[in-house]
Amino acid sequence: MRSSKNRRMATGRRRTSKRTEGLRAWLGLQTFGRPATRMTRNRRMTEEQRQKAAKAYVDPVERKTRNRTVALLMLLAVVNLYVFVWREGTSVLELGAPRAAAIVEHDDRGHGPLGAFAEPPETACGGDPVRIFEGLHDQIHQATALDKGRTLRLALLDLGVAAAEIDALEAALRPTIDLGLVAGTGAPLRLATDRHGAILAVEIEQAEGRLLQACRAGGQAGITVRAIQHPPVSDVVAVHLELGPDADLRAAVVEAGERPELADRIAAALAFEVDLVADARPRDRIDLVIERRFLGKQFHRYGSLLAVRFRGEAGRFAAFRFQTGGGQAAYFDAEGKPVRRTLLRSPLAFHALQPGARAMMPPSVEVVAGRAGALYRRPEGAPVVALGDGVVRSLGEQGDAGLVLELAYEDGVVARCAHLSRTIGDLRPGQPVRQGQLVGLAGHSGKTATDRVRLELWREEHGEATVLDPLLLAAGGDRRPAVVGAPLKGTTLERFKLEIAPWQKALRETPG
Repeated sequence: MRSSKNRRMATGRRRTSKRTEGLRAWLGLQTFGRPATRMTRNRRMTEEQRQKAAKAYVDPVERKTRNRTVALLMLLAVVNLYVFVWREGTSVLELGAPRAAAIVEHDDRGHGPLGAFAEPPETACGGDPVRIFEGLHDQIHQATALDKGRTLRLALLDLGVAAAEIDALEAALRPTIDLGLVAGTGAPLRLATDRHGAILAVEIEQAEGRLLQACRAGGQAGITVRAIQHPPVSDVVAVHLELGPDADLRAAVVEAGERPELADRIAAALAFEVDLVADARPRDRIDLVIERRFLGKQFHRYGSLLAVRFRGEAGRFAAFRFQTGGGQAAYFDAEGKPVRRTLLRSPLAFHALQPGARAMMPPSVEVVAGRAGALYRRPEGAPVVALGDGVVRSLGEQGDAGLVLELAYEDGVVARCAHLSRTIGDLRPGQPVRQGQLVGLAGHSGKTATDRVRLELWREEHGEATVLDPLLLAAGGDRRPAVVGAPLKGTTLERFKLEIAPWQKALRETPG
C-alpha cells in the first residue's frame, strides 16, 4: 500500500512540475537554468540543428547587460554630437560654475531663450510732447557733441550711421533749421537707432530749454521734426531701490516711479565693481541721488548722477561725483579714493533680459583649439563696449570666429571680441576708443549656432604676449584690474567730504 501510495504522489508531483514548467515557459520565464521555450523531448535533432539552437539562445542577464551598454553608447554619441558639432560647430570645451537648466523655447520671431535685443518698433514717435526717446529705452543709444567744427553729418558718421540714413534726416531737418548754424557749437547730440543701424530718434540741444528733435514715424510718414522751447527747471531727488525676485534693475526703477533709462545710468556708475546684468540678485539694494531736468512742467531727462550706493551679494560699493581742480568730474568713494579701474567689469553694457534668462548671464570659460576665452551668452544686438581707453588693433572676419574686433588698452592688455553681428562707429586700426564707448553688437557670426560674445585677454610687454585668465574681469579681491588715478588729499579732500555730506545723509534715509 505504501509503495503504491508513494508512486501515486510521485506521479502527481511530476504532473504538477510539468504544468508549472509549461506555465513558466508560456510566460517567458527561465525554468531551472534552461531556456523557457517548449521542447519536444522525443524530437530528434541533428548536430547542426543543436548548434543553431545554442547560438539562438541568449541568457536574459546577458541580454539586459548588452542592451544597457548599447543605450549608454547611443547617449554618449548624442551628447558628443551636440557639444562638438551641432551646438558650436567646432571642437569646444566649456568650463565654469554649474548653470541652472533651462527649457529652450522660441518666440514668434524664432529667437531662442535669450530672446532678441532691440527689435525695432513700428513707429518711434511717441505721444510725449517733450521726451522724443520715450518708449525707446531698449534700443541702441549714443551721445556726442557738435564741437570742434563737427557738422551733424560728421558726428553721425562717427557714430556709425549709414550715409543714406543721414541724407534722409538732413532732408527732413532743412525746412526747420539751417544745419550750418549748429555745426561746431558744442551742442549735445543724442541718438537712438535700432540694432540694424536705422535712425529712430535724434535730439540736438541747441541751448538750455531749446531742442530740435526728429523721429521716424510709421508707414510712409517718413521723419517727423519738431522744435521745442520751454523754460528749463531742475531738481535733485534721492531714489531707493530693492531688486525683486527676478533681480531686474529696470523693473525696480519703474516700480519706484522713475523712467527706465535711469537703470542704464546706475549700471554705468557701478560698472567697475558690479555687472548688474550678471551679478544682480534678488533683494539687492541701491540708493542714489540724481538730478532731474524738466522743460516747463514736463520731465525731459536725467542730469548728473551725484551719488550711488550698492549693497548686495556682490559686495558693498559707493561712488560720489566730484569735480576736481582740472574741471573734470570723476567718481570717488567716501574716503576720496577713485573708483575707476583700467578695465570695466564686463565687455557688455547694461541691457534688458528675457524673463528666466539670468542664470545664463555669468560668463564661463570656453576652450577653442587650445585657446581659452570667456563666453558671454547675449542676444543679438546686445551692446559691446570698450573695456578701457585704447586704440583699435584690428577688425574683420576671421574664419570660424566671425567678425572679430581687437582693442589694445593703455596698460598693455589686448582684448579680442569674436562673433559680433556688426561694429559701431568709425573703427579703423589705430583709431582711439574711450572706456565705455559702444563699439559693436553681440551676434552669431562665424561658426556658431548661438548668439554670443567670446572674449580673449592677453598682455603684451617687451614684444612678448602673456595669456590672461579669461574670467579676470569677474574676479574679486587683489585680482581686480588696477585703480586709475590718485586719492584726494589736503584741502581738496576736505572740500570733497564737505560736498558729499548731504548726499551721504540722503543715501542713508531709506524709507520704510
